[in-house]
Order: sequence, then structure tokens, then C-alpha cells
Amino acid sequence: MSWLDNLPIWAVYVVTVAVATAAAEFGFRIGIWRQRRNPASEGAPMTGAVVGGMLGLMAFLMAFSIGIVIGQQNDRRTMVVTEANAVGTAYLRSGFLDEPDLTTSRNLLREYVEVRLAAVTDPAQFELAVTRSEEIHAALWSIVEDNVRQGKESDVMALLIESVNEVIDVHSLRLAAASRRLPDLLGIVLYASTVLSFLLVGVANSADGKRDFAAILLFALAFVAVFMIIVDLDRPQEGLLTVSQAAMSDLLRQMTMSGP
Repeated sequence: MSWLDNLPIWAVYVVTVAVATAAAEFGFRIGIWRQRRNPASEGAPMTGAVVGGMLGLMAFLMAFSIGIVIGQQNDRRTMVVTEANAVGTAYLRSGFLDEPDLTTSRNLLREYVEVRLAAVTDPAQFELAVTRSEEIHAALWSIVEDNVRQGKESDVMALLIESVNEVIDVHSLRLAAASRRLPDLLGIVLYASTVLSFLLVGVANSADGKRDFAAILLFALAFVAVFMIIVDLDRPQEGLLTVSQAAMSDLLRQMTMSGP
């Protein structure tokens, strides 16, 4: 739901609760107006059936959407561990190189992890991190190429080449995982259905002509809280349900302790 990205998560919650309660109030007024025009429609059972059906549809939409965003979140978590393993293996295998390539490659890999973690901490650095990561890829591959040109084509060098290649491949896979979001169309349908549900709830609330604002507000707070789980999971590094970077942080700690 990239169309909501301009608002922080807390603001999305507040705005959505306000929109939902306003829709319920509007529905209440529509119900009162309808009863005045047609007194026979007061307390019509069809209204309750429609509200129940709409809320059932909303439950399905929310469960479906939560399933999608949880799957995407799990993919992102898996890619963090996969990347940490790939970089860690390349770091160890770079020990087969002679100096100064050994120190240079390990410094590059250490910087690579630092850049990735910095991008997670500060999303504003994302584009810069991607650019620098690709520059490090090129520098590592250049080191490998130079060694191969010098006649170092042993099985050990093949292992190093495989590791560097995996680091490059995982970079693309992680970018793809990070860019996966809940489709905008599904998000719009979900949001519009939420507003429509509260509109119908307001109409149903007008059956006895008495407004129960407290009940509507509590319902909106709880209902929108479930909606916010979807919004939170759809933003990998914002909110309460973020993707853990423990694997990369542990790798950086091990690199720092081991030295060049």
C-alpha cells in the first residue's frame, strides 16, 4: 500500500479511525433520514443482514491481506539470514587470497555489511547504500578477475568465485524481496470496504433513533487496529513489526573481532 507511505503509521491509524467514525455518523444520519421519509423501513431486518455480510467480507479481505504481508515479511527475514551467510562465507574464503588482496577484500566485505545495516537504520540512505553495494561488488569481482588472470585457477579460487557471485546474486534477491508490497488495488479495496462497513454500521445503529457514539468509537479503534497490522507489516523497517537484522549485526561483530 505505497499510497499511504507519505503518512507515518500512527497518523494512518488516527486518520483511519476518524474516517471510520465519520462514515458511521454519516450512515446514522442517512438512516434517520430514510426513516423519516419511510417510517415503514424502521428496524428493517435487511439492514442487519447487510451489515453482517459486509463485516464477514471484511474479515475475509483482512485475513487474505494479512496472509500476503506475513509471507512477504517472512521472505525478507529469510533474505537477511541468506545474505549474512553469503557474505560471511565470502569473508572466510577471501583468506585464500594473498596480500594485499586479502585485506582489501575483507575490508570491502566489512564495509558492505555496514552499508546494508546503515540503510536499514536510515531509509534515506537506501539509494546510496544500493549504489555503494554495487560498487563493492565490482571491486570484489575485479580482485577475483585479477587473480584468475595471474594463473590462480585452482579449486580454492573457484570456491571464492562462487562465494562472491552468491553475494552479488543475493543482493538482487534481497532488493526484490524489499520491494514486494501489498498491491495498491487490494489496499484501496480494503480501505474503501472499511469505510463502507462503518457507513452500514451507522445505518444499522439508527434503527432505534439513538446514537451510540462510544460503542462506535470503540469498534473503530479495535477494527482499525487490525487494519494497522497490515500497514505495519507492509513497511519492512517502520513501526513495531520490523525485519530483524540480527544476523547481519552478528556478522559485523564477528568481522570486527577477527580483524583484516
